[in-house]
Amino acid sequence: MQLDWIRSFVTLAHLKHFTKTSEFLNLSQPTISVHIRKLEDYLGLKLIQRSGMNQSFELTNAGVQVFEQGKKMLEISRTIESIKEKNEEILLRIGATHTVSDVLLPDFVKKIKLLYPFIRLKLMIHNHEQIVEELQKKKIDIALVEGTSGLDPFQVEVVSRDELRFYAQHKMSLENSPLILREKGSGTREYADQLLRSERIEPTEIIEASSHYLIKQLAVRGLGIGFLSYWMVKDEVSEGKLVPLDPHVVYRPFYAVYAEEYAIGTIYSEVLKVLRKFS
Repeated sequence: MQLDWIRSFVTLAHLKHFTKTSEFLNLSQPTISVHIRKLEDYLGLKLIQRSGMNQSFELTNAGVQVFEQGKKMLEISRTIESIKEKNEEILLRIGATHTVSDVLLPDFVKKIKLLYPFIRLKLMIHNHEQIVEELQKKKIDIALVEGTSGLDPFQVEVVSRDELRFYAQHKMSLENSPLILREKGSGTREYADQLLRSERIEPTEIIEASSHYLIKQLAVRGLGIGFLSYWMVKDEVSEGKLVPLDPHVVYRPFYAVYAEEYAIGTIYSEVLKVLRKFS
């Protein structure tokens, strides 16, 4: 029996969806299915009961038991791997700018807590200048930012590429519909203004909001067109609550920033590997 089989099954039972499990573990759906089948063959037990031809399923009684024991196996495995960290609870201090915290942090934190339950997280949300200051004072272990100014002598690498688009409840015209944008001075607003200028679009009305979440909620309710990151609306798009207004799109990188000594052979380097999978 391989630990990868257990990890695939436990993640699938936790997320209750093959596609989400595939995305979470960065594996293909056929690979997930192979892991489940091999685990069932090894145990001689049916672990999941599929419902019709779609991806929905339920755990069998044996599947529930294997799920509970599998979680313990994964925890034991991670504990053994962390012996070099003296098997103590590890504090990981992450600083992020407001935009990155809205877009990237929720999924990242979820993944870290599943993969490394012994890590205790301290999350700090600041503007870029404050993030740089906290890094210099060694009050942050890893920073997640949108820009690169003032980051010498730290290591800086792209860990994700954000996709900004206009989203609405249904197909709407940028020229004739209210646009829901961040306030002036926001980095996201600058991208929106640049795109509007390049496309020579003059909106009839702009609704300003200082929260990405509020912009999304207003767009979902059909009150205008929101300019948002794909990361923030991917669930709403998959559920048909929002549609992208093609072909208008802007790409921007997100960066991880850290001290050079964290790059290899530490728990921080393992966390950075998780971050890189968001690219």
